[in-house]
Amino acid sequence: MHRLTYTPPDHQTTERTVDENRPPVGDTVRAAFASELFLPLGKVTGDTPLTELAGLDSVKLLRVVAALETQYAITLDDEQLYGLGTVGDVAVLVEKALETPAVSGG
Repeated sequence: MHRLTYTPPDHQTTERTVDENRPPVGDTVRAAFASELFLPLGKVTGDTPLTELAGLDSVKLLRVVAALETQYAITLDDEQLYGLGTVGDVAVLVEKALETPAVSGG
């Protein structure tokens, strides 16, 4: 494990711990959707269209995103979410946020 320091555009420095042994992002994203929607994990795959997730609405989508942002200490652009088609697309967005280079400053 190692720590990354990241300063988002609002200049509030945050640290996140990167654990090379963490579960794959896709699995965590799938679990977040399944938990929020009370669905069996097996019903949520990376290929599942967001429009086919029973009970998913904009509020629940934002709650899933908030949970992922908290878990990974990242910030996702809400506007990008509405252009995504599948659960796997959300996972890719999270992975890209995790790959954002650490920035220091204030």
